[in-house]
Amino acid sequence: MTREGCVRMDAVRGATGLAAVALLLTAIAISGCGPRAPRPAVAPTPPAVVPDSGPVLPRVATLRVGLPSPRRANLLFTCDGPVGPPRIGSATYARDTLDAAGRRWLRVEGTAATQVASVTGDSAGALAPDTLIVRAFEDATDEEIAFERGELDAAVFWPGELSARMRSDARFRDPELALRARGAVVCVATAADTLAPLRADLDALDREAFGGDLLPWRDLEPDPRPEAPARWSVDATLPGARPLERILARVARPGGTRTLKLMYVDQPVAAADAATAAWRTPGVTPLFAVRCPVLVRPAALANVRSIGTRAFAALAPCGEGTGP
Repeated sequence: MTREGCVRMDAVRGATGLAAVALLLTAIAISGCGPRAPRPAVAPTPPAVVPDSGPVLPRVATLRVGLPSPRRANLLFTCDGPVGPPRIGSATYARDTLDAAGRRWLRVEGTAATQVASVTGDSAGALAPDTLIVRAFEDATDEEIAFERGELDAAVFWPGELSARMRSDARFRDPELALRARGAVVCVATAADTLAPLRADLDALDREAFGGDLLPWRDLEPDPRPEAPARWSVDATLPGARPLERILARVARPGGTRTLKLMYVDQPVAAADAATAAWRTPGVTPLFAVRCPVLVRPAALANVRSIGTRAFAALAPCGEGTGP
């Protein structure tokens, strides 16, 4: 074969090869095996954000609580009635029959109690301890000593009971102040008396007699009436009638021509209708709601606050009072 013929044959073979390659690429494209354009990336769905409700405290196993004995006197009221089993919110307790001292109370577990706590949002009942050790003290000083010794996690006192030594001690001078659901200090004037008592007199009474433990009623319900000085008397049925009279005689501003009588009434103060209650008659002015100082050991403070200090003040025996 000549050189020219070889060139023509190579050209034919090259043309045939190119055609074959073209046919192969076409078949690959039709069958979907060829390279594809990249698909747009789909962003993954972010996980749902759960709101942070803060640290959740587990229910504490045991709390040791000191309370005033029913026979322990205070300035405002007495309680001679029987004291029932302790209760914290919806949580109820039964006496531990194996405890000879009668101080240990075991939480009564049940589906009904759990449902009540969950439905009503009762954090006190939900977080109430499994075991409650309750000690009643005849004397406030003995209760202070027990707390200082570490024998109590929380100690409840009546208004004004904490000693000056405890109130001046940096470890104890800022107790929790727990509002009781019942009990108000009021003054009674004639129905025609439309003036309010002097705020200075009330502040001095709270400071001198109760160590500032009482809650001024004006913090709950402002009194827009003008103030005027007065002469004070105290209901003779109050256990602390005489010392209260002496304090009022010393702190009251001179120049009073009207008489106001200080009394204690055992009535609800936290209810929504307290402002329109039957005891709110003309001439009756609420002055203070009752708060109990509660000493709490630092290790138990978070648990006590999560339960609510009012629940511990409610553990103290009732306070009977006379009506205006």
